[in-house]
Amino acid sequence: MGLKLGIALGGGGVRGLANIGAIRALSDAGIIPDVIAGTSMGAIVGAMFADTLDIAGTQEIICGTLSSEEFRKKARRLSTSSDSEKGFFDQIYGTAKKGYFFYRFLFMKSMIPPEAFFTGMDGFIPDKDFSELRRPFACMALDIVSGYPEILRSGSVRQAVQASSSVPGMLPPVQIGASRYVDGGWAERVPVSAARFLGADFVLGIDVSREIAPLESEEQIKNSMDVLFRADDIARALMNTLRVREADFVVYPEVGDAKWSDFDNIDEYISAGYRAMAGAVPALKKALRVRRIKGLLWKRRSIS
Repeated sequence: MGLKLGIALGGGGVRGLANIGAIRALSDAGIIPDVIAGTSMGAIVGAMFADTLDIAGTQEIICGTLSSEEFRKKARRLSTSSDSEKGFFDQIYGTAKKGYFFYRFLFMKSMIPPEAFFTGMDGFIPDKDFSELRRPFACMALDIVSGYPEILRSGSVRQAVQASSSVPGMLPPVQIGASRYVDGGWAERVPVSAARFLGADFVLGIDVSREIAPLESEEQIKNSMDVLFRADDIARALMNTLRVREADFVVYPEVGDAKWSDFDNIDEYISAGYRAMAGAVPALKKALRVRRIKGLLWKRRSIS
């Protein structure tokens, strides 16, 4: 058996669309992963690609959905602020700090009705069992009952992807059996461990994390909610830095500090993923060759 290549598609909201461009660049270079893992948006892209191995078709369906007038209308209805220049998730975060919405944020299980988000997802996430996909696939989620991250790789693909994409506070936890899952990005943004679990000998990670820039002034921290969100962002960024080191090769698309709910630059995120991966392909192929040679030498030593 040859070297088994696994790809770990990182989460980061709309920035995760860079995974599409990265896979396209790999396909153009003649590289098709043997196993696929994803977190959040990476799980959405990964599930579709694992089902069809058609990244062009995956891009067409996802972008068509996100660009549709129906999706835009849902986004506007879900917003709780009149500032149309903000992403609707960011608007919800903002209004959660004010009066009535603050109490809504505290006492509701989620700010967004699950049917408003998951129904749209059902249109393109395959309604299949994991065993029916063309490539082994897994996604990362966080079980808030047990307190442990979990690699979802059996049962309903659609339900698992929903669990991996359920942003805490914004969407309700997804119940599967006795477990209640939220977005895997709170445990492992780039699901290297899931790719390893699927048997990958070499893991290629795609990290689309938002950069944590220093604050420009104290005015950016005005209340306890600002402190809470800032500390959470920093903690998850630090954890991601440590976890992603476990990959054999990592590509970082230049998505900057784009807000995860900014759907106005879809094509740019995909292009950023393509550019990053296309530029990394020569080094990736070299790293794969070296790993294959080392594997053969190790095998010969073991036999002798």
